[in-house]
Amino acid sequence: MLANKKVLFFVRSFPVLSQTFVLNQVKDLVKEGIDVQVLSVNPINDDTGAVEEIFGKTASKKVTSILPAAHSSKSYFYMLLGFLYCMVSAKRHKLISLFFHFIGKKNKFLAKDLMCIVWFLRNKNVTTDSCIAHFGSNGVVMDYLIEAGLVECSKLFTIFHGYEISRYDQLDLWQNLYGKLGGVLLPISEHWKSKLIELGANASKIEVVHMGVDVNRFAYSEKLFSTPLSILSVARATEKKGLKYAIEAVLNCAVDCEYRIIGDGALMDSLKEKAINHSNSHRVIFEGAKSSNYVSDSLKKTDLFLLPSVRDSKGDMEGIPVSLMEAMASGVVVLSTIHSGIPELITHEETGFLVEEKNSAALSQIIPVISERHDLNEIRRKARDKIEKQFNSANLKKDLIQMFTS
Repeated sequence: MLANKKVLFFVRSFPVLSQTFVLNQVKDLVKEGIDVQVLSVNPINDDTGAVEEIFGKTASKKVTSILPAAHSSKSYFYMLLGFLYCMVSAKRHKLISLFFHFIGKKNKFLAKDLMCIVWFLRNKNVTTDSCIAHFGSNGVVMDYLIEAGLVECSKLFTIFHGYEISRYDQLDLWQNLYGKLGGVLLPISEHWKSKLIELGANASKIEVVHMGVDVNRFAYSEKLFSTPLSILSVARATEKKGLKYAIEAVLNCAVDCEYRIIGDGALMDSLKEKAINHSNSHRVIFEGAKSSNYVSDSLKKTDLFLLPSVRDSKGDMEGIPVSLMEAMASGVVVLSTIHSGIPELITHEETGFLVEEKNSAALSQIIPVISERHDLNEIRRKARDKIEKQFNSANLKKDLIQMFTS
C-alpha cells in the first residue's frame, strides 16, 4: 500500500517558493499518506511556514539539510573528511572522480558540497523506495551517491526542467554526465527528451512528464475582442521571456491596443525606459508583481495573452510556460514563439499563434491579423480541450504518483 512507500526528494534548496512544481509534488505525496523525506543541500529557511504547512509537527524529522550554514568555514573541514572517507573504499572512488571533474571545471563550490554530502551521509543509513531529483545536476549527484552505497534506493527519477540542459555554463559542467545517468529520466517536454538523447541518454530510459495546471481554477469564457485590444503578459522581467520584443511589437502595432505586464524582475527598469521614450508609450502599463487571484481576474478581461519567449544570451530556455497554459484554460487567445517545448502546447492557428523568436515585427504584424479572425472561439475551445486532456495537473499528478510508487 502507498502508506508503506518511502520517497526521498533530493534538492539543492528547500523550500523555494518559485519552484511550485517541487512543493506541489511533495504536498501531493504527503496527502496520499506516503512517507516523504526531503534532503536539501543548503540550510532550510522556512520563514514563510511552507515546510510546516506540508508536514505539520513532523517537519523537523522529514526535512533535513546537509550544509551547516551558508558559506560556513566548517564545510571545508567536512570536505576534507569526505574526501578521505572516499579514499578508503573502492566503491566510493567514483565520487573522487566527480570531485575532480568539478575542480577541472573550476567549480570549487560544487566539489566542496559533494564531499560535504558524502561526509553527512556516511552513517545515516538512508533507505528509500524512490528518490526524486529535480534538475539534472541533482540527479547526477544522487546517482553517484547510490552507486557508492551512501543511499539505498530502488528507483531514481530525475526531472529535467530546461535550464540545466540549455544554459551554456550548465552544459559545460554536466552534459558529459547526463548520458551516463541511471534510473528514469523525466524531461518536461519532447524537446528536452530529444536533447537528452543527443547527449547520449538511452531513449528507453526517458519518459516525458508535462507540468500542468489545475483547470478548475480557471473559468473558461468566450468574448468579443475589445477596443482598444487588451493584451497581457504575466512574466518575470528576464531576458528569456522576450518582453522587450513584446513591447516593441505593441508600440508599433497598427491596431489600437493596451498592453499590461504583470511581474517584476531585474530587467524591469530597462523595459520601462524602452516604453516611455515612444510616442505610443501610453499603450504599455507595468503592473508589477500581483497575486494569483489578481492574475486570474486579469485573464477574464484579456483578449490576447502574449509571451514571446527566446533563448537568452546565456543559453537559458523555457520548458513549457505555465502562464500560457493558464491563459488557454481561461479561453484567452495566446500568441507565443517557436521556442523550446512551446510548439508542443500551441499548434499555430489551431490552439493559438506562433512566430519566430526575437522578431518584434512578426509579432506586430500578426496581432491585427488575429484580431480580425472569425474562428477565435473555435481556437479557444481547442486550446481549453488541449489543457484538459494533456496539461491537466489532476491527471498528471495521478500518473506521477503511480510512477513514483509502483
